[in-house]
Amino acid sequence: MKFKVGDKVKFVNNLGMHGSHVKLNEIFKIINIDSYENNIMPYHAKNEIGYGQWFREEELELVEYTYEDLKKAPIGTKVTFENGEKLIKCSVKRYENENRWRYEKDFVKMEDKYKTLGKITKIEEPTYQTVYETKVDILGEAEKRYLKQVIRPYKNIKSIAKYIYPGRRIASIMITILDLDNEDWTFTLPPFKVGNMYKNMKDNKIYTIEELGL
Repeated sequence: MKFKVGDKVKFVNNLGMHGSHVKLNEIFKIINIDSYENNIMPYHAKNEIGYGQWFREEELELVEYTYEDLKKAPIGTKVTFENGEKLIKCSVKRYENENRWRYEKDFVKMEDKYKTLGKITKIEEPTYQTVYETKVDILGEAEKRYLKQVIRPYKNIKSIAKYIYPGRRIASIMITILDLDNEDWTFTLPPFKVGNMYKNMKDNKIYTIEELGL
């Protein structure tokens, strides 16, 4: 295969498979490669707005990564240049390694820097893995105590939700009880201003008492 997943490619040759849906010189990013041998359209790629197409190899041309592209790179991206120098993007406009630092404007605007570094030969964007995450309680302690007192007389609480009144900045808590004799029965607590209470409850989402820690 000529291209790999993640490559930026340009559509340069319409072999009659796309009609007018794809424009010449439009940029795509390959997201999948068909593993079947002899597939006439093995490359699945999408453009910036998410429109996807399958392409033949002869229809695509690899797009070189430019200095302008660095502006869009996430913090932590490692850049390897033609002269072998490697720099890591450590802020919006600054790149560093153990020996030196350079500003983004040096890459984009100054020809002498471009000649010194040469072309970009490799881009390694960071992959972020979660190493720590703490669970945030949906209800505060005071909110928990209040709701526990409210639901204490009822054994079959089916759900609790924060309801936003349409067109108003007023909310209320709706509690649904599973009544085996009369099906579901819902009652609503006194209304309050949005943002004053129950801030971590999502609007119009149905929660179980377990999810709320009740």
